Amino acid sequence: MLLRTRKSAGFGCRGFTLLELMAVMIIITISFVAVRPVFLGAIRNAQERTALRELVGLLSSARTQAVARGKLVRVVCTSEEAMFWAEIQVDPMKDRSEFEALPLLGRERVRLPDHVVITGMEVAGQETSASDRNEIYFFPDGRTDGATLVLMDAADREVVIDLTPATGRVRLRA
Repeated sequence: MLLRTRKSAGFGCRGFTLLELMAVMIIITISFVAVRPVFLGAIRNAQERTALRELVGLLSSARTQAVARGKLVRVVCTSEEAMFWAEIQVDPMKDRSEFEALPLLGRERVRLPDHVVITGMEVAGQETSASDRNEIYFFPDGRTDGATLVLMDAADREVVIDLTPATGRVRLRA
């Protein structure tokens, strides 16, 4: 004997009502609004970490290239734009002041995210202003002028990048 229920008889109770769908959409919207700041903060932190890694990599690679090529390499920084790039001396025997772009790590330039600000910079023992174009030199023997960059993120966390003059070693302190 076969019993037929209302569900299997044809029309009936398959699917969701409009009211149920609206309730689910409201719950999803409220969840998204509640969790969004956490995601935005995580994205900002990831951008900051990536930019700091790229900057430390640029500085380390500049030193490596100076030693490997036996030429003066400089990293130029515009503090106002928070932009960094490397240049190498073209021919020290002809013109010591002529430099050309040196792409490092597959990039022409490294730019810090907008929420990261350079709050202080000291190059070769001289404090520089935020509007200056600053140059950090790496010599063929591995030395550097020495520099300290102080960065501040949106959460007022301070990060310091130090370059040791005698060795050219780059150190990141958070």
